[in-house]
Amino acid sequence: MNFLIQIVIFIVFIFSPYSAFSTENKPVEMLAGLSKPPFVIAETDKGMQLEIIEAAFAKSDKVVRFTYLPLNRHLDVLHSREFDGIITLAAQEKAWGICLSKPYIIYQNVVITLEGTALSINNFDDLVNLKVAAFKDAARFLGEKYRETFKNSSSYTELADQKSQIGLLFSGRVDALVMDVNIFKHLLAKQRKSNSSRAIYNKKYQVHFLFKPRVYTAGFKSKQLCQQFDQGIKAIMDDGSYQKIIDSYLN
Repeated sequence: MNFLIQIVIFIVFIFSPYSAFSTENKPVEMLAGLSKPPFVIAETDKGMQLEIIEAAFAKSDKVVRFTYLPLNRHLDVLHSREFDGIITLAAQEKAWGICLSKPYIIYQNVVITLEGTALSINNFDDLVNLKVAAFKDAARFLGEKYRETFKNSSSYTELADQKSQIGLLFSGRVDALVMDVNIFKHLLAKQRKSNSSRAIYNKKYQVHFLFKPRVYTAGFKSKQLCQQFDQGIKAIMDDGSYQKIIDSYLN
C-alpha cells in the first residue's frame, strides 16, 4: 500500500503546475548567432539582443537559455532539436512554419568620417577617391551598387577585426569606415575607456546614412511564446528598460 501511495504522490508531483518539471518553468531555448558585439557576446551570455529578449520574457516570468551557432544553420537545427525559437530573422522570412514576432531590433550600416575633414558624402560615388575600411564581406552584403563602387579601388579594404577599423579612422590612416552604427559606438566607447590617455579617440565624428536599416524579428515554433515575446517587448519599450539596455552598450 505504501508503495502505491508513493507512486500516486509522484504522479501528482510531476503533473502539478508547481512542479520543477512543469513546462511552465522550462527555459525558453533560443538559437543565437556567434558573437557580434554589442548585439551578441556569446562568451559571457551577454549582448544587447540577449538582454532585450531576457527582459521581454521576464514579463511572463520566463527565463531564456541561448545556444550559439552560425546563422546559416539556425532554421535546420530549430526543427531537428528541442529549440523554441531563433533570435535573429529577417522580417520577410515566412518559411518553415514558424511564428514571426514583430520587429524588435535594427541593424544599421553607415559610413563614418571624422569631423573637420570637409568631406561631403551623400552617395556611394562620394567614396570612390577615399581610403575606406569596411567590415569583412561588406561588398558581398551591401548590394551591387556598393560592390561596383569599389570594384577596382586600391584604397578600399575589408577587415574581420572591427576594432582595428576604429583605430584606422581615428589615427587618420583611412578617411571613412563602413560598419553598423551600434557596433561602431560600442567599440569606440570601449576604446575611449581603455585608452583614456589617448586623445585621438576623443575626436568628433560624423555618421552618414547611405544604407537602409535592416529590421529583424525573432521566430518561434509556438504562437503563444511569440505573443508573449511581442507583449514583453512592448512592455519594456513602454517602461523605458528597452532603451536603457541599448544605451548600456553604447556609452
